[in-house]
Order: sequence, then C-alpha cells, then structure tokens
Amino acid sequence: MNRPAITGARRIVMLLAGFLAVALASACSLNGPVTDATDGPATATPAGAEQTPYLQGPLTVGIAAREIVNDYNRDIVAGAEEAFRAAGATVTTTNGGGDATRHINNIQTLVNSGVNVLLIELGDPAQLGPVVAQARSKGVVVVTAGVGSTVPGAVTDVGGDESLMAEMMSRSLLDAMNYRGDLYAFWVPGAPLLETRLRVLQAMVEDYPDVTLHLQPSDFSPARVQSQMQAILTSNPDQGSIAGVWGAFDQMTSGAVQAIQQANRPEIAVASIDGDRATFPMLYAPNSPFVATVVQNAQLIGQLAAQAALDARDGKEVAPNIFTTAWVATRHNGIAAAERRYGPGIWEQTKLDKAEIIGQWPQTQDVVVMQPVSPRG
Repeated sequence: MNRPAITGARRIVMLLAGFLAVALASACSLNGPVTDATDGPATATPAGAEQTPYLQGPLTVGIAAREIVNDYNRDIVAGAEEAFRAAGATVTTTNGGGDATRHINNIQTLVNSGVNVLLIELGDPAQLGPVVAQARSKGVVVVTAGVGSTVPGAVTDVGGDESLMAEMMSRSLLDAMNYRGDLYAFWVPGAPLLETRLRVLQAMVEDYPDVTLHLQPSDFSPARVQSQMQAILTSNPDQGSIAGVWGAFDQMTSGAVQAIQQANRPEIAVASIDGDRATFPMLYAPNSPFVATVVQNAQLIGQLAAQAALDARDGKEVAPNIFTTAWVATRHNGIAAAERRYGPGIWEQTKLDKAEIIGQWPQTQDVVVMQPVSPRG
C-alpha cells in the first residue's frame, strides 16, 4: 500500500561523517584501511556496570546472531568465530531465526551459561539494553556488530557507517534515474539499520523536486517484496511510469528485481546495500534492472568485533564505534569490486564468466573505498 508521496524543494543539509576515498583500479586485499570513529550518540552506562571487572580464565565466547540468512550475517559470524578460535576460545553460536524475542532469549541463555565474552549480531538497541546490562553485571565483555548505534554497557558497535552507505547507494540510484521520476522504496519498519538508511534517502530526495518518493513498508522476505512490486507494476504499466526502486538491502531487493524482470521493464533502475555473493549474478543478469550495490566487508566486521572484545578484556582502550570500509559496485567496476570483497574465486562460486562480463561491460570505473575518519588519529 502506497503512503503519501514525499516531494519538496526544501534543502536538507545532511551531516555525515568525513570520509576517506581511495581509488583502486584493480582488486586489492580483503582488509582495507580501517579507522574507528565516535560520531554515534553518547549514552550512559548502567550504574555499577563499568565497575564490574571483566571475567578472566579460559576464553569462553557466546555469539548471538539475530538471524543467519545471507552473506552479511554468515560472514560476520564466520569472521568472529575464526578470530575468537585463533585466540584459543571455545565458541557457542546461536541463531534467533529473525525473531527478536528468541534473539533476546538466546542472549540470556548464553549469559547464564557462563560465557565471559558475548558478541551480539544485530538487534534493536532499546531491546538489547537490559540483557547487555545483565551481562555486564556478571563481568561479561559485550560487543555488538551491525546494531548501528551504541548500547549502554557494550564496549563498542562494529559495522559499516549506515548513513554513509545509504548516501552512496541513494546517490547512485538517483543518478541512474537522472534525478527525476517516481521512486519506490522498500524497507522493514522498526529495523534500526534500515530505518537509518531510509531517513538518508528521504533527506536526499528533498533536494530533487522532480523525484516523487513512494514508501513501501515490507518485511525481510524477498517473496513479499516481489508480490508488492508486481502489484506496483500492474498499477503502472507504462514505460517510464516507474523510474527507480530503492531496496534497504540486497536480499529483500532481489524480489523486486525478479518482478521487474518478469514484467520486462529493464528501464527501471534498482539499487541496494550489502554486496552479497548472489548480488553479482543479479547485477550482470541479462536485462537486469539492478544497477548498483554498496559492498560491505562483513567478514572484517566480525573480525574487528572479536578483536575489540579481546582488547577490552586485556584492558586496552576501544572506540565506542568502529566503522569498516564500503564501496559501490556497478556493472562498470563490478569485477574489481567483487574481487576486493571475495577474491578471484567469486566467479567460480557464482558461475559467472569473468571474460564475458568484461567483454560486455568494459571495466572503466575505479573502485572507490569509503569510510569515516576519526580525529582520534
């Protein structure tokens, strides 16, 4: 169901963290430069939590994932597990299956099981607050990954800069639309990261009165998004009646892409965020409307989250937010963009012909790596 269209020429000044841009013409190593930043909101720590000493003894780690359904989730967990086990830890991982209540219950179970380090992947900061406080009161080191803001009692949150990535993706999509036409945006209401991404899009659209934004609340299911997109296409059958589709993350956006392909409407531009392995076949599929994604190094998010927990346990200072790098992948830099994230084996994994892609889509664009820069030095 469409909500009222959002238009207007009022200028919204977006306050984004400063960023570092490094142009890369070919594939590079997995680990780009990583700088921590502290532009997240200041939060208070529960009384007594900071005074509770961290538990020592053999390293016992609990990793609580809200869900493990795509490369973003899987790679964060895998990166963290690898780093913790390299440090000699015993690791237990739980999967909330996308259910917030089950996720909280899993966290409580891990805390009660006697872990001395807890890594929480995804979740609502307000819902996580009480269980993080409970963990800290028992001396557990708590780190979050992909939450998007600081949680009182947690050492840090590690992830991509959501505002920056949303600007990168939305800029690519608006440019593909020539900054005019009807734009449909799919997101999941109440999902903190996705709400942040949507807010950035809304602010940007305010600068372009020829763009009409239609909000499409959905859920995490690509099938649901596909059904919604089919209805939108049926209501807008004429070429040019839809200029663009914005999806909050790649997996859900794949449903819209499939609907557009089935309707033979390749003039519609689609973009999203994550850069999953499955995204590159979608980018290079014949007549695909998908024009850009923002690639995150999810494996590195997990590795840095684990290292932050280990550092905190050893008494080292850790920044309250740690941001990883991100870069835009298009058809004209997708080879280097994919290989920077996944290595040269990505083409065998995805059954794509690298030479054929280069022949059809000359790789004329650089990969530009972005991240916030902290004055901490």
